[in-house]
Amino acid sequence: MSAMWRRLERELAKAPVDLLVLPELAGVDSFWGSPVFSEVVWRQAVTTHAKISDELKRLTAKRALGTRAVEVDTRRWNETFLWKPESGLVRGRPKAWLPQQEGGWEATWFDRGPQNVLPVRDDELCFAELVCTEIMVSTAARRLGQAGVQLIAAPRATGGHPRWEVATRMAAIAAGAFVVTANRRGGSLAGGSWIVAPDGDVLARTSEGNPIISLEIDLAAADAAKQTYPRNVRD
Repeated sequence: MSAMWRRLERELAKAPVDLLVLPELAGVDSFWGSPVFSEVVWRQAVTTHAKISDELKRLTAKRALGTRAVEVDTRRWNETFLWKPESGLVRGRPKAWLPQQEGGWEATWFDRGPQNVLPVRDDELCFAELVCTEIMVSTAARRLGQAGVQLIAAPRATGGHPRWEVATRMAAIAAGAFVVTANRRGGSLAGGSWIVAPDGDVLARTSEGNPIISLEIDLAAADAAKQTYPRNVRD
């Protein structure tokens, strides 16, 4: 996993970013692929993620969003975070919608968090995180758009099924927000990463030769999208 961090460090040194969206549970092995819980494996993941700030501070990014394995009062969570160099890591919320099937036994490894996804304001940016399956099954996107969210970060650990692109594009359309989704790579996790505009157009995507993408976006476009169809349809 250190190779991943060093690659990011090199790429961002050449092209610094205001926002870095990481894949789901970046920096640890895909332990939730096993249907059998292991206390040893879980503790190793928690220990690794407790030190994630040590990796993030090497990156030339004004802020980073992602998830990490944490344990709080015996509850095991896949928890979102916001990291900034001046303030360090700020804890978010635990993932609420957990798959339980071949390739992703998340309900075995994690406890379910509350189903309340709230907007976060950080300087000029209003954002939220919908983690992997959440962007597929949650109805939060429209409500988040109504609350002023300009960008939805969607850390993922998925295969290459086209439904993931459909889900992220529909979330962008429903919210009138940019969606930035970053996927894990390796093994069966063959899906790409991409950036979606508020009206659902894919603006950029990764490839085998270009696994890290960056794009300048205008947050005012997300603000303006809130006044247009279908965001302007009354509930």
